Amino acid sequence: MSMVLVVAACSKDIDASVEMATGEGAMRFALAAQSDITADDSVVIKIYKVDGEDESLIRRYDSVNDVPDYMSLLAGNYVAKVQVGQKRAVSFDEKYYYGESEFEVKPSEVAAVTVDCKLQSTIVAVNYDATVAEKLSEGYFTTVAIAESYDKQAIATGDVLSLTYEESKDGYVMMPEGQTSLYWHFEGTHPVEGDIVKEGLIENVKPAARYTITLKYSKDAPGNLVFEATVDESMEEYDDVIIFSPDPTILGDGFDLTEQQLSTTASRTYNVASLAAISTMTLSVSGVEYDLLTNVPAGITVDKNDDLTYKVTVTEAFFAQVAGGAQALTFHIEDVDGGKLNKEVNYLVQGVMPLSTSDYDLWFGNVTFKATVLNTAASSVKIAYSADGATWTEVAATAGENNTYTAVGADFAAEKNYTYKLVVDSVEAGKALTHQTAAGAQIPNGDMESWSDAGGVIYPYAAGASPFWLTGNDGAKMADATLTMSSTDVRPGSTGQYSAYLKSQKAAVMGIGKFAAGNLFVGTFSMSGLNGTVNFGRDFKFTAKPKSLSFWMKHNEGTINEGAGTPAEATGTDKATIMVIITNWDTPYAVNTADTSTFFTMADLATMEGVIGYGYIEKRESATEWAEYTIDITYREDMKNVKPKKLVVSFTPSGFGDYFTGSTDSWMYVDDIIFNY
Repeated sequence: MSMVLVVAACSKDIDASVEMATGEGAMRFALAAQSDITADDSVVIKIYKVDGEDESLIRRYDSVNDVPDYMSLLAGNYVAKVQVGQKRAVSFDEKYYYGESEFEVKPSEVAAVTVDCKLQSTIVAVNYDATVAEKLSEGYFTTVAIAESYDKQAIATGDVLSLTYEESKDGYVMMPEGQTSLYWHFEGTHPVEGDIVKEGLIENVKPAARYTITLKYSKDAPGNLVFEATVDESMEEYDDVIIFSPDPTILGDGFDLTEQQLSTTASRTYNVASLAAISTMTLSVSGVEYDLLTNVPAGITVDKNDDLTYKVTVTEAFFAQVAGGAQALTFHIEDVDGGKLNKEVNYLVQGVMPLSTSDYDLWFGNVTFKATVLNTAASSVKIAYSADGATWTEVAATAGENNTYTAVGADFAAEKNYTYKLVVDSVEAGKALTHQTAAGAQIPNGDMESWSDAGGVIYPYAAGASPFWLTGNDGAKMADATLTMSSTDVRPGSTGQYSAYLKSQKAAVMGIGKFAAGNLFVGTFSMSGLNGTVNFGRDFKFTAKPKSLSFWMKHNEGTINEGAGTPAEATGTDKATIMVIITNWDTPYAVNTADTSTFFTMADLATMEGVIGYGYIEKRESATEWAEYTIDITYREDMKNVKPKKLVVSFTPSGFGDYFTGSTDSWMYVDDIIFNY
């Protein structure tokens, strides 16, 4: 347990009664009211004047009550040396602390000095397991001696200093110069087995370290009772410091602030003290700050002793407001004299931990929840989550290290506000959290608002921008015709000004008539002679898995008057075709009008190599009024573990256009193309 003694010095507002001669400064000493050190404790404070390498003792105080409120000192350099406790070689009652700090006194100013008095004693603990009292007769003991062997007579005469433990407790040792070993010796009597002796050597003993000797009975492999003794030397540094400081202080009431606390502990009381009236006291956790002086949150009580001292009690109920996992409670305290303290206390909080984007994949829909469970006897641990607060999904959680459980959920979707919580043995535990997933990626220029005109060729992207949508307008330009252009005829309720207008027509190229289908697609286009090549697909970063594609459209399907019968079903009314394809193609899929082997039908998408998901509409009846359409996307089972690379979306009022077949009366308007997630 740490103790705090405050040697305080205010930097301003010096008491008018303090007399300082010319060339003098002042120093103020005081004792924190909540400290475990009292006026009766052995505290020695010495002030030395420093002159080069020489030190001259000018003040000594053997009792806290003897220390004046202010101490006037000549300007110069000083060192304060403080010791707490008697420097005893062995003791069960008293630890020894020591610290020193250099400071400078300036004329008409007050020096502020902080001295950390660190533990100098070595802590040796003997821990008797309950089995020792059960199995042995009364009168067992353990002797710890400052020696390298056990000498009963030398211990009895006092020639060897030692401690004798008849119960579990801590003892304190100050190792004499030149000695680095402790020898421990246990004696006891078993009603059946007779006398039992165990002993051992602890070498390289360090100050401010803790050594624990544990003694117990246990069963060995054959089932016989065996007496065991172990020494734990793993804790090499024991952090026990008495702080002499002008700033506010905070102490744990019966617990060490440096150790991680558990949210399920009934309560923890913090003793707060200052040498001047406390003006600010806040507690922050998970980015939320609570004012402990004016607006105390539920689960915390603040008891004011006076303006200088408070007791702050944090109960288990407070953590219903805190996310699970490792959390730091940060106390911030200020006093009216400018003293400040920021102190973090680390807690392990039971409940679900906040989700991050790395915890889920919205393409595959999986999510990994993490939670901290402090109930070691729990038989059932689950995570429940919901996107609407009405329908809940529960998934079993698996125990990991450091009280952490994980649970894997499915169907995690984009643009949802999820609530999730920990359920331990059918009871909610800790704070329920929420997480908003991001909206899924949308197709660039899906609203058809960006267009450009380059030398009479119309493109569905802004001038200077990287193209995503394209058309066959490059080829149509050869005949001074445009297959796709912007239109001010927009769908009802649109917030935009433009839509895409696709017109099928017959172009005369070098005296030869060619039918060209109106088209709009994601990809690139090139001409070779009288034939064109459409490279379907562009790279697209899917942040989630879309369920469908929606768009607004109106269209007219004329009677096929060019290339009828090629292919065989291309007779009668023209065919509007809209498709969406999600693929893992490394390169775009090329359809060359000069090579029918590159053509594909919508039915081919179910087995076409590299296709992950697809959907399409084929319409041979006209619909000349604006309407919204939705294409559901079918995801292939054989590609369910594959992430996509490219996206294809295509619109045309003449679905046989690859064969130069269709109707010159066919047209289509398209607007506001979006993915639905």
